[in-house]
Amino acid sequence: MSKRFFRSIEQLLRQIDMVAGDEQLLREILARLVQSYSEPYGIESGRLYREREQDYLCIESIGEFGKAIAGKTVSKSYPVIREIERERLVQISPDTPGFDPELEAQFSHLDNAAILVGRNPAYILSLSIRHHGSREDLLVMLETIRAAVGMKLRQNALEDMLLQARDIQLSLLPPRLPQLEGFELAALTVPAEEVGGDVYDVQRLDAETLGVVLADASGHGLPAALQARDVIIGLRMGVDKDEKITATIARLNRVIHSSGLASRFVSLFYAELNRDGDVFYVNCGHCPPLLIAADGQHCELPSSGPVLGPLPRARFRRQYARLRPGDLLAVYSDGIIERTAPDPDGGEPVEFGTERLIEVLRAHRTANARTIAQTVLDTVQEFGGDAPWQDDVSVCVIRHRRHVRSGEQANGGRRGQGAGPDAAGGRASGSRSSR
Repeated sequence: MSKRFFRSIEQLLRQIDMVAGDEQLLREILARLVQSYSEPYGIESGRLYREREQDYLCIESIGEFGKAIAGKTVSKSYPVIREIERERLVQISPDTPGFDPELEAQFSHLDNAAILVGRNPAYILSLSIRHHGSREDLLVMLETIRAAVGMKLRQNALEDMLLQARDIQLSLLPPRLPQLEGFELAALTVPAEEVGGDVYDVQRLDAETLGVVLADASGHGLPAALQARDVIIGLRMGVDKDEKITATIARLNRVIHSSGLASRFVSLFYAELNRDGDVFYVNCGHCPPLLIAADGQHCELPSSGPVLGPLPRARFRRQYARLRPGDLLAVYSDGIIERTAPDPDGGEPVEFGTERLIEVLRAHRTANARTIAQTVLDTVQEFGGDAPWQDDVSVCVIRHRRHVRSGEQANGGRRGQGAGPDAAGGRASGSRSSR
């Protein structure tokens, strides 16, 4: 009976969409239990009590006395309440020590069972049961309900935390990218889970310079998202202080190393782009960005230091590249090139790989930056078929336009988690030419 009943409870709880807060969830669970299990299991009515400083307040009543008893209270000094708080699951009958028949009659004429769930505040889920089986069967049924409800509450809390983490992560992504005269910028990211370890940022450093970063924390999900968030915040703080970027990155590396997360590391690409097309960058173990020239030739921007985290005294060098009219620079995370498709010959899965990425960029190099970024993601997703993303994927495209007309801006629009151009620009600060 217990396995079948547990599966039945799980199925019932799966029908309840995530609602706002434990209290509303428990109200919905109480209603479903009474509606669905009156006939097969004898659950005739039920009540939900919320803990207060000195008592428990009845906030919901289904069946029997209905809403007429909502607002009634039971003191914490009542022996049955103390027993519920101690044991968390109690079958209540006239034989229960301290049982008060007049008090109990206010709430139900049947024997009751009470389950304590949650904390700060705690809640009592009280069920009136017309039971026909053994006491052991009743206790098994109640314990099954308690376990299933507890799992649903924990799931609800976890989903709520993930949504909050997602909101925090999205708040770090610039909704629209500041633009630089003569250039188009676009960035897109798709997390493998609700939140991911990829994050990008574009900040205006002065009237003629943008700072561009793409970071990829190892793994994916919530731990990676929190690690990536810290990196972006640390970089922004370094930019605000007008520090040399190599010094800021070295400090970030020490902080990540000292965090104690030995299995965590972060690859990072940071570049400062000015109106002349000069790109001063630091590549911390990140996938080498691809520079596609106007004539279709390409080169990679290699690492200038290791990934952040493992080596506390690692050194990072600043390097140089140049974008000429018609050139584009694509910065991407390894989820792009590591997406796999089945081998048609039955061998090991085939990775998308760098060469395919180069061909996509080369074929679309005359399109606007937003179109190029979206085409990359669409092509990579199609390559893997219906399979979910195995890792977070991100791409940032910087394109040097051949001709710049006064007031010209790149095409915009949004799909998913990404940013396009913004004619308004961003914050200004002092010159970074010495960095």
